[in-house]
Amino acid sequence: MQEDFSKEIASHLMSPVNYGKLDNADGVGIGIDNSTKAYVIMYINHDDIVIQNAHYATSGSQDAITLGSMLCEMIEGDEIENVLKTVSQLEKDLQEAYANIEVPKVDMSLPQEQRVEKISTEQQDSANMVLTAFRAAMRHIERKKEGIKEEHFSMNIPKTCPYSSTDCHFMMENVD
Repeated sequence: MQEDFSKEIASHLMSPVNYGKLDNADGVGIGIDNSTKAYVIMYINHDDIVIQNAHYATSGSQDAITLGSMLCEMIEGDEIENVLKTVSQLEKDLQEAYANIEVPKVDMSLPQEQRVEKISTEQQDSANMVLTAFRAAMRHIERKKEGIKEEHFSMNIPKTCPYSSTDCHFMMENVD
């Protein structure tokens, strides 16, 4: 099963699907990482029960491209109720991934800008942008039903680190 999953990831990495704008989308959502200014845009068309089409675009990394491709393929043709459950589970998995990030090493003997080891959350942040863009697109659909006219709905990604009670910080990399 792990081998099949790795092949699927490689397939989306090499040949992403559903990349680009979806004209006349019912919902357009943007998930933004304010710390890097990277974003994912999710475009969704649906009927009352099923997500008919899902496309995405990103300014982010190859991880965001791959994950956007995988999510769009996964949700297209599925019932909205099932998709919302799946996305909720993926968000819980993402929270666990953030929680499992190791505490950075601190070396007080180094100059201040070099004291804290760099911790990368790029993969988690990419997944977070994709999932947040989906949530924003669904919220955009709801807002349109409420009569609110807007081109899209944007949401900042929720991002916390286990070693901090505040948002993640960029750390200077230890120079050897």
